[in-house]
Amino acid sequence: MKSCIKNLILVMFVSNFLISYGQEIKISEAEKLIKPSLFADLGETCTTPDGMALDKKGNLYLSLLNPTSFEKNGAKILTFDENDKPIVWFDNLPLHPVSKRVHPMGIEFGPDGNLYVMDNQYFAKQKNASRIIRVNVKNGKPISTDILVEGLNFAEAIRWQNNRAYVTDALTDSTGRNSAIYYFALSEMNKNKIILTAENKPNYILSEFKLKPEVTKQSIGIDGIAFDRKGNLYAGNFGDGVITKFEFNRDGSAKSKKVVFDSEKLKCCDGFFYDKKRNSIFIANYENNSVHQLNLTTNTISLIWENDNNNGSDGQLDNPCETIIYKGNLIVVNYDTFIGDRNKEVDQFHTISKFKL
Repeated sequence: MKSCIKNLILVMFVSNFLISYGQEIKISEAEKLIKPSLFADLGETCTTPDGMALDKKGNLYLSLLNPTSFEKNGAKILTFDENDKPIVWFDNLPLHPVSKRVHPMGIEFGPDGNLYVMDNQYFAKQKNASRIIRVNVKNGKPISTDILVEGLNFAEAIRWQNNRAYVTDALTDSTGRNSAIYYFALSEMNKNKIILTAENKPNYILSEFKLKPEVTKQSIGIDGIAFDRKGNLYAGNFGDGVITKFEFNRDGSAKSKKVVFDSEKLKCCDGFFYDKKRNSIFIANYENNSVHQLNLTTNTISLIWENDNNNGSDGQLDNPCETIIYKGNLIVVNYDTFIGDRNKEVDQFHTISKFKL
């Protein structure tokens, strides 16, 4: 009897291991590169484009944080007309009372139809001062703003699920190695402004992250996030390319957390966007001038395109930071603001790339 029980336990252990192993993401061996074209030239006043969002009608919006040209160009939210030409939608985001600046990064429309904006005050040299701003929308037009959360450090991405906002803070302390995902209920944000402190931050943290020990250069941590159609959250780390998957309890807390991808072939994850039609997350690889498709049906990652140093004027990638599917095409924003491994110079072209999938 004891022998039978031991064998049963062994079989169960092996079965569970194989199920777990089968869920991990692998590099796809069948890659077909798709050369990009130019979607938009944003002009000289839009020096640093970043986050994108779609409203319920499918209109496209783009945040411009302009950290190196704020005094001259300010920050704003663009939209695109029927010919996909960029136009200013809102340029009156509330300035931080201390820095007198605002730097919108990740954006997404909430369940109430309003636009939620991650204001990264780290670019204004303010620590633990980043905010979540709501732009109240009526008939497609911005009418007012609210400050909902204060006290994030390096505010990055925002995604909504079950009336909760999940946001990334890519640097949570001075070491430069730690980061976190927070979550906030819409009902609580509607009652009072949430001011994060050392004491109450644990109440809002979904999970914390640390860069891999072998990453020695200065970087940031958790960045892009996206929910799949089952409600699972995938999170990518900017500094080491590790992808983590979360399943959830009913209260929005994490039921499980598992690293599903860790490979030298993907050392950086910036923006994530989930496409329900293809059951895929499209990943911008800022450091590598590349964009990737994470296929959740096959659990594989494939390379869509990669190029060397480029000014982006013809639509090639120039520090890609955000992805989205718009009118059936993959749209990728080029950040091009700081010199890096592949971005050898900051040029005068500020562009968005397009891929016909």
